[in-house]
Amino acid sequence: MTAKNESKNSDNAKPTVKEIPDKIVRRLPHYYVQLKNMLNKDVEYVSSEQLASIMGYSSSLIRRDLSHFGQFGKKSYGYDIHCLYSNLHRILGFNHEKSMVIIGAGFLGRALANNKSYEERGYLLRGIFDKDPAIIGLEFNNLRVMDVERAPEFIAENNIDVAALAVPALEAQKTADMLVKAGIKGIWDFTETPVEVPEDIILIEQNMNDGLCKISCKLVQKSK
Repeated sequence: MTAKNESKNSDNAKPTVKEIPDKIVRRLPHYYVQLKNMLNKDVEYVSSEQLASIMGYSSSLIRRDLSHFGQFGKKSYGYDIHCLYSNLHRILGFNHEKSMVIIGAGFLGRALANNKSYEERGYLLRGIFDKDPAIIGLEFNNLRVMDVERAPEFIAENNIDVAALAVPALEAQKTADMLVKAGIKGIWDFTETPVEVPEDIILIEQNMNDGLCKISCKLVQKSK
């Protein structure tokens, strides 16, 4: 299938927001970033083959992923980038406001606090917490670090949706329990240690060493 018949007129695009398989969800942010780059270069249309050459996915996989949400594009041109980008923005929930806090204001927590991409994705950073008296009161991204003892009340009163967990591994489960009890809906876990949460809590574990492990393995393979 080529750009000629892989998509229909964008006016008829009817993307659906239904239960999205995790394997597709993991790829959607990559599509989103590439489409954004193309828009910044004033590119209007792209074929699945062109996306495949950029992203390293097969064109058939790309067509299957995107067809999950409907039809995008214009006959003989390929995917309408602006239409696809706008719909992925909605499908990913970036048009919905989500409030977030960071628990742990060490080096990692500070890096997270200074991330400039939250607002584009619908996240509003509302608070940063730590237990170290030397850190409490410092300011990052125009937010003053608060005592973690205040976190449960703050989360409940401000209806916080998501918490980034950047505490030492030994404190991970205790802190996760506190967040759940306070009413958090999702936890972005950077502790690299297993934590348990109820089934209705969204838990995304961000293992920062995975990439290093993969590189190390590939280096070993190349050296043989």
